[in-house]
Amino acid sequence: MGMKKFQAFLIFLAIILVAYFLIKLFPTEVQKVPFEFKEAKHSASSLAQEIVNLSKDLTESLKEIDRLDSEKKYTEAIDLLTQAVERNRETREKAIKLSEELSKMALAVPEISPIAASQKALQAISSETTLISRLIAYNDYLNQLLEELRLKLLGKSISGNKIQELISKINEEVRAINELNSKFNSLMERFDGKK
Repeated sequence: MGMKKFQAFLIFLAIILVAYFLIKLFPTEVQKVPFEFKEAKHSASSLAQEIVNLSKDLTESLKEIDRLDSEKKYTEAIDLLTQAVERNRETREKAIKLSEELSKMALAVPEISPIAASQKALQAISSETTLISRLIAYNDYLNQLLEELRLKLLGKSISGNKIQELISKINEEVRAINELNSKFNSLMERFDGKK
């Protein structure tokens, strides 16, 4: 074998090796995602963010109700409490819609390829499903708190400790909801190849 043929062989071998490593590093399988999944993912992300925002608003309302109560501005506190009850109802409705969107996403997962992408999708769905369970607990605590505040403002409550205990539990649920939503968004960014 002549020197030129040997050099050509080495160049050809180098090209093959580089191509092999590029294929290993960057798989050529194109990610396939059904339209239904993409559409539900977009809706779920929007709904989850709305839930997080409503939860923050409710937390701020509770602080304001407490301030108004301490200043003996009971009429204003009851008005704000009524608004908080309405926001809580809105949060529950959004949670129901979110669960419907997550269901659509889950049904579309078998059509996602490659398998690594479908596994990321399942992780994200699982995270957001856990968010819904924390939201259910949050709503339960919030309903209890709103009732306790209503009784207190009407002069019928005797336990101030229960209110503080419920506020602490609500704050813990809000923290968990925020973390789970961040995890969902992070997993979806990785799913989309943005991270």
